[in-house]
Amino acid sequence: MFIVWGSRGFEKDLGETVVRCTCGNCNNDVVMQAKQVGRKFTLFWIPLFTTSSTYYMLCPICHHGKELTKDMLERYLVADTETASE
Repeated sequence: MFIVWGSRGFEKDLGETVVRCTCGNCNNDVVMQAKQVGRKFTLFWIPLFTTSSTYYMLCPICHHGKELTKDMLERYLVADTETASE
């Protein structure tokens, strides 16, 4: 019997943030998007758990961005949902 294991990359869209700024790469005034990029451990091609994860704020036009910690990114996303409920 043999066991097939490995890893697989993923990208998850977390939505838009409240950060509106001028992109340093394309010079457009945009609302930044939040993304999570990482890898998952797989066993027999079934993803079981996340082994690494990184969070980014990206320009929706040129996809140039900045890496952030999970806590910093959650602050920008939480502020967005609070203003929408008011």
